[in-house]
Amino acid sequence: MSYLLHLEEVDSTNTYLKIRQGSLPHGTVVYADRQTAGRGRYSRKWISDEGGLYFSVLLKTIQDSFSPNLTQLMALSICYALEKLGLSPALKWPNDVQINGQKISGILSEAVLEKNRLQAVVLGVGINLHQKNLEHVGQPATSLQLLGVHTDRDTLLNSVLHFFWQGYPDLCEKGFESIRKDYTQRFAALDKQVSVQHGEKTISGRVQGVSPRGALLLQTAQGLQEIYIGDLQA
Repeated sequence: MSYLLHLEEVDSTNTYLKIRQGSLPHGTVVYADRQTAGRGRYSRKWISDEGGLYFSVLLKTIQDSFSPNLTQLMALSICYALEKLGLSPALKWPNDVQINGQKISGILSEAVLEKNRLQAVVLGVGINLHQKNLEHVGQPATSLQLLGVHTDRDTLLNSVLHFFWQGYPDLCEKGFESIRKDYTQRFAALDKQVSVQHGEKTISGRVQGVSPRGALLLQTAQGLQEIYIGDLQA
């Protein structure tokens, strides 16, 4: 289903697709050897030296109400691909993938709007593949190389995309509910005490699960809260 476009270097695969989305077909995937201005959630810099898998997917057929769940489907697809390699990944809500509590993949979703109408969604993905030193990234992180797992970039890309497109039709029809069971099975923070940072606001409580819409269910001193946006900290 994907139209693959390879670049040696780009500022950001997300930016590349956002600028050109009007002339590119649904399902276009651009992947790069390195990014000079890669970024993650909350405008954080994503270190994108050679050795990682960096790609973005252009999606033009998605209901507005389900668009936030696309990153969760992609995160789950990455889990499936890593499980095929013998690993046991876990999900950090909403869309980080971890191995043994260390980040191995992050996802950034960006909407393309025209006259306040959703035209497309671009999903940007970074997976740590062959990096040997990740001390500079600012948080506990790992790579397939550091885990002693060997695969090539194209094989992993095709595996992740296979699982993503397999789940995409159901997500478009049913939203998060179509992946809720599999997502929850891999949700590392279930029944743990956490805090969620959103802007200047911090909410603390015990994780009860993930709602049918993909939101975090947090039991707080004020009662059960459904949180849609935030940065979860254990």
